[in-house]
Amino acid sequence: MSGKSYFKRPLLMALATTVVVTSFLSTGCAVYTSGMTLPNPYYLKNRVQFFPAGPEAPFPKEVSQMQDMQADTLN
Repeated sequence: MSGKSYFKRPLLMALATTVVVTSFLSTGCAVYTSGMTLPNPYYLKNRVQFFPAGPEAPFPKEVSQMQDMQADTLN
């Protein structure tokens, strides 16, 4: 083994590790899920998201039709 190649591999590994660690620490870990971006480094400065309350049942016409059918079968 030559002396140059013996020291080259650990130096390259240390350099690669430094680059990877630096890139992870310098970027935020924002994840886009269900229409929201959570979390990011500035989450305390983000605007509050508001989702208005929707109908209790996802398909109100279907629920009313099922209730009508139940009422018809009971009579």
